[in-house]
Amino acid sequence: MKNWDYRKENAIKYFEEKFKIKIRKKEYFFEALTHSSFLNENKKWPYNHNERLEFLGDAVLQLSSSDFIYTEYPDFSEGVLTPLRANLVNSLMLSKIALAFSLDKYIFISKGEKMSVDQFLSQLNEVTDESKLKCYVLADAVEALFGAIYLDQGFKVAKNVIVGVLKDFIKDVIEKSTQKDHKSLLQETMQQLYKKAPNYKVIKSTGPAHKMFYTVSVSINNTEIGLGEGWSKKDAEENAAKNALDQEKWK
Repeated sequence: MKNWDYRKENAIKYFEEKFKIKIRKKEYFFEALTHSSFLNENKKWPYNHNERLEFLGDAVLQLSSSDFIYTEYPDFSEGVLTPLRANLVNSLMLSKIALAFSLDKYIFISKGEKMSVDQFLSQLNEVTDESKLKCYVLADAVEALFGAIYLDQGFKVAKNVIVGVLKDFIKDVIEKSTQKDHKSLLQETMQQLYKKAPNYKVIKSTGPAHKMFYTVSVSINNTEIGLGEGWSKKDAEENAAKNALDQEKWK
């Protein structure tokens, strides 16, 4: 228990210095740092796991990040803002933010979950494709931390903390987002809004078999949101996705 007390007090001092705040209720932060697996191995731990704070922190993060990119990029349409936000607050990005906050050093987790965190840390500098790399333990913890800051300090302080760290990642996220094809961007937008992927359907094809010209429609919830044409189904689908993003008929 003495080791726990030492880690707890170190965590409070660290977060106060990191975020330039004076923490009022330490319990919020201890709960934010507690993974459910830790409770299974430490029955006398006096704090709840962080899932409720994660739920709250996710809402604080969504509003703060939305306000940030809406204000910072007034020329971006909803079709650009939605996937941008999704890329800015996805599990990989939250895992990186957790590392920027050094949560891997302060979180209370089981020995098994610690191995998964250590594996994530070891892979982070080795993989070339980061899209499949994430650590839900760290991602959930950073959302819980945002929830704790909100409860303890209010929305303004929580937003300042969130925007402060997002600014360090935004340029890289925008660059990667703009490199994505329209189908990927549309799918991210629809997943964010409707929790489902758009549906593509060939509605017309003309010409000989070796040189077919396709017309494709893309829809969401059985509502057509875009049309595209091309000399291959792939090109027609890409053009349909671009048309959908340009028109934003789902509004």
